[in-house]
Amino acid sequence: MNPNKRLELPILLAWMAFLAACPNGNGSTDGRAEDLPSSEDGGLDLPDDGRVEAIDDGDPDVDPDVGPDADVEPEGDGNVVRDGDGEDAGDGEDADGYDADALLPTGCRLVLPTRDIGYGWSGRYSIDAGKFVWRWIDSVPTPDQSALMEWNLATGAQREVIRRDFPEVISVPSPHGDWVAFFSTEGGIPPYEIYRVSLLGGPSERLTANAVSDSYPRAGSRYVSYRSMYSPPDGGVVFEHRYCDSADGSDHLIAERDPDAEDAFDGERWVAFDHEDYLYKFDLTDPGAGPQRVAPYTMGVTGLAFDRDTGVLVVAAFVSGESDDFRLEAWDLATDTRTPILDDPWSQVVPDVDGHVVVYQDSQAAGETYFAHQFSDLRIVDRETGAKRVVMPLDTYYGVGIWERWIAFNNYGIYGDSLIICDLVEAGYMSADLHVIPE
Repeated sequence: MNPNKRLELPILLAWMAFLAACPNGNGSTDGRAEDLPSSEDGGLDLPDDGRVEAIDDGDPDVDPDVGPDADVEPEGDGNVVRDGDGEDAGDGEDADGYDADALLPTGCRLVLPTRDIGYGWSGRYSIDAGKFVWRWIDSVPTPDQSALMEWNLATGAQREVIRRDFPEVISVPSPHGDWVAFFSTEGGIPPYEIYRVSLLGGPSERLTANAVSDSYPRAGSRYVSYRSMYSPPDGGVVFEHRYCDSADGSDHLIAERDPDAEDAFDGERWVAFDHEDYLYKFDLTDPGAGPQRVAPYTMGVTGLAFDRDTGVLVVAAFVSGESDDFRLEAWDLATDTRTPILDDPWSQVVPDVDGHVVVYQDSQAAGETYFAHQFSDLRIVDRETGAKRVVMPLDTYYGVGIWERWIAFNNYGIYGDSLIICDLVEAGYMSADLHVIPE
């Protein structure tokens, strides 16, 4: 069993109580069960058509006790963004007047100094094409306002993309090229739907309208994969993987999923996810083939990430009888072949990858599994040379992403509750040709 399930149970019970009071919604019209293989064939059982609206589940990458909520927070007016104390944010100096960046390792900068849990949040897949995009909550106005922010990695310039008033939301942004997907609500009233907005300007656009709760988008050049959930008329909760096509506005079912399932999208072709401890792939260029099981054996999965340039999938997996705990593997989904990356003592979890460098969380220094307290080093490993480095020391991190020489992440501990960007070349962890420098 995936250890994340114990973190999801209290939240899931609360949702179940909420769902019992929700009115019926509209059914979805495509991607029904007959399009996909049955569970006996290595595929997945799929839901019936009846649905009611629901609030979506939390992010399994984030401990609900320490990470940000995926709850409510809708277009921008260009206001200056401030931190929780009313000071301008993002200049590396907090309200007390000292240089917060001086506390960080060389090459690392505070994007958002804040003392408020979850007021700044990146989420994984929030860094791409030279830009870091995050959600920030401005608590100075009444009501609170959430803003979608962009950081130019080359220049360090910050820009507000859009802003919305509570109880409407901007949550879990996922950039791809010049546009960003996120989930939000109309008038702050559930269900959540998937939206996108261009970083070049203009209003946001709603991509889904299926009257169920959609969340956690993974953006691509044409498609957006996302998670969805609803309560059918006969009771219970059904969780799904879905995708929408921004070219024609269509919305499609991929498969049913576990409540705490991991998922990833390479931006063009492959969607990967785990279900009942099996790893699956879905080919958007051949949707009629349905979900395909990648390996014949079970594996606990706690992290999936694609290298968008090569399509290689990096998996944090536990394979009984093979791995010490959770280890890192690379998978070629075209051939279903794997290459081991790292299997150190304790846990290597929730990775992201760009090129040959993987950023991940490692609990070896804590001397315990990551799921005991979620204490870990933030580390990088070179898939070509095997060189490893500790980027940030033992603490609590989440929402880690990498693009070329930069990593972006949330820290909850040493530096408060904050967003941090590190230039790994400036920090001396990577060479100019983007290989990890051995310690």
